[in-house]
Amino acid sequence: MNKKLLLGLLALAAAHTAAEAQSRRPHINRAALARLVSQPLHSTVDARTGTPRTGPPAQQRVQAPSPASWGQLIGQTVYDLQTNSATANRVMVSGANTSAVWTQSCAPGSAPNFTNRGIGYNFAADANVMPVTTDPTFVGGTVANCPSNFGLANVRTGWPEVVHTNGNEVVVAHTGTGLFKTSRPVGAGTWTPTPTADMAFTRLIDGPVGPRIPAAAATWPRMVNNGSTVHLVYCDNPTVPLPAGTPNPPQAPIDHTGTAQTPGIALPVVYSRSLDGGLTWDKRNVVLPMFDNASIGSGAVLPNGAANDTVNLGGDGYAIAVNGNYVAVCTSDGGRNAVVAKSSDGGNTWTAQMIDGNFTDADTTLVGAMPDQQASVVSSDGSTSMVIDNSGTIHWFSGTCRFPVKKRAGSPYWSGYNRYYANSSEYLLYWNDREFSGRRPVVIDSIDTVCPVVPNFTPCALASGDAAYQAAGLLSYPTAVVDAARGDVYVIYAAARLGTSNNALVEGQFLRDLYLQRISFAGGQATAYRSKSISRDIEMIADGAAAANGEESMFPSAHHFVENDMIHYQWMSDFEPGTALQGDPVDDENENAVMYDRINVAALSWADPAPLSVRGDLPANVISTSVAPNPTTGKTTLHLNLKQDARATITVRNVLGQEVLRVAATSLTAGANTVSLDLSAQSAGVYFYTVSSDKFSLTQRVVKN
Repeated sequence: MNKKLLLGLLALAAAHTAAEAQSRRPHINRAALARLVSQPLHSTVDARTGTPRTGPPAQQRVQAPSPASWGQLIGQTVYDLQTNSATANRVMVSGANTSAVWTQSCAPGSAPNFTNRGIGYNFAADANVMPVTTDPTFVGGTVANCPSNFGLANVRTGWPEVVHTNGNEVVVAHTGTGLFKTSRPVGAGTWTPTPTADMAFTRLIDGPVGPRIPAAAATWPRMVNNGSTVHLVYCDNPTVPLPAGTPNPPQAPIDHTGTAQTPGIALPVVYSRSLDGGLTWDKRNVVLPMFDNASIGSGAVLPNGAANDTVNLGGDGYAIAVNGNYVAVCTSDGGRNAVVAKSSDGGNTWTAQMIDGNFTDADTTLVGAMPDQQASVVSSDGSTSMVIDNSGTIHWFSGTCRFPVKKRAGSPYWSGYNRYYANSSEYLLYWNDREFSGRRPVVIDSIDTVCPVVPNFTPCALASGDAAYQAAGLLSYPTAVVDAARGDVYVIYAAARLGTSNNALVEGQFLRDLYLQRISFAGGQATAYRSKSISRDIEMIADGAAAANGEESMFPSAHHFVENDMIHYQWMSDFEPGTALQGDPVDDENENAVMYDRINVAALSWADPAPLSVRGDLPANVISTSVAPNPTTGKTTLHLNLKQDARATITVRNVLGQEVLRVAATSLTAGANTVSLDLSAQSAGVYFYTVSSDKFSLTQRVVKN
């Protein structure tokens, strides 16, 4: 049985300075990396406004949804862009009840406007019952009457979120003119849509509309709850187009007493709260601390009060989490700083800190020769997920992408500006505000190097087609889960599968599978384990769904707490990478299967524990370090990419700290260096190699099979 081996853990500084850091596979296709995409992040026009996108329409090819290789078919949709970033809170479990929602369209041929786009829904009253012997009974929801207009809604909607509060299922989605809410008693009864006045505060958020200040309404909601208290974040999105040629201006002050938006934030993220299950909202359109241009964009405000550069926070590049009175919201943008705000009193007061940034010269790598390609960094791709454990600790995950960056006027720091390199990064980031407070995130995984055999396709080759999901990395779309009883944290994510292609050619687009990662904290030590392919390692499907069947597993969304030892999650299964709305080429307009599954974490065994605290940030002189192959059966090669010449000694030690190999002092040059390591005489296990030089010292992990 093929096993996915955990990437040797390394600090995010390595990821910041090289797209190849700590890779376990052939290098990223340089042709794909060199193609700088000149459009903004999350530029799907339909997702924001319904305006037709440019270019030829997707080929119309209707196909009934086929269930994935595992799980249960609970829904379908032609509208296949389930999120611009991480898929958030679309599965809710309370007691034995489980609700699931998704963006649904049942009318093939309606792209790009999808005028009947609505809320897909399904429900089971026995999904959270142990032991796991039979599949839950989903009652059909909107599946039984598809096609239907708008699903649970009575207007065109998208990006639904669901909570159980005060005995009700509450679903919130956006309409393009504000947020829509509908509710009913959990599992039964008639859905009652929102009266217009109920969420009117989300419909015209900004102040007076003028030539350079468009009307704005809430889009892309994220919603969680603790009992009757519902926490909601969303984007303040212009609904009136700007005149042709007009640059995005700073947004108008938000129309909420005592709160004004810092200049230089376009599509700002704002927070609202309800104390009565969503009936009324005592906090509306609140701008959280540090959710401003100076913190996220590394920019200085110019002498005339204008922003140095506009920061775009839209496109749902943000996440929210809750556990009791602890609430956290994070946001980031392409190549910009990641910021998290936290409340310990249920959203009354907030503090904030920077997770990732500011980016200095040591974080950058020169890429290309275009004037605006001064430098680049690998940072959060905006696809983030968070959970909070019972101690109030935030656990944060993110995919990565490589972004061009520039220095702000009057600022020493580099910052991105909504451009990215397609298919340019492959890392899963992790951070918490306990062990890693004051430190940057660490890299805890990379894409799978266990390659399937696909006819007419070179094993372990990486398809080089343009990014199917725009700025998202090759490993992204995390959805986090906390086991409050044991203190463990899990994350499900979608990652590219080497050796797969949608057309069996290297010019095609690779397919993605789902993976599960675990982090434990026994004895006060953060420890990561070898991640598992859900299809191959957990469901025991030979060679994986994507490889065997041409399946694309995407947009996972999990209930954020382990319930009865189970992780409950949904995802979208497709037979073509990408969507009908973005990527190059766009996807055919097919029926896509919405799937549900549950994983019994108590039945899983985990291998290769590695302490996260072993890794510190890479020194400024080191652009990247990796070992390939890793794992190895004997001989492997250490790759070091340096900014300056150095003389170094390399030692390899086992988990007991005993030295098993030493490479005498050797001269390393600026740029790429390779050093052969021979572990043939060593037993299988985990080893740590240390590079000690006159300018730096680093330690990383290598596995011997």
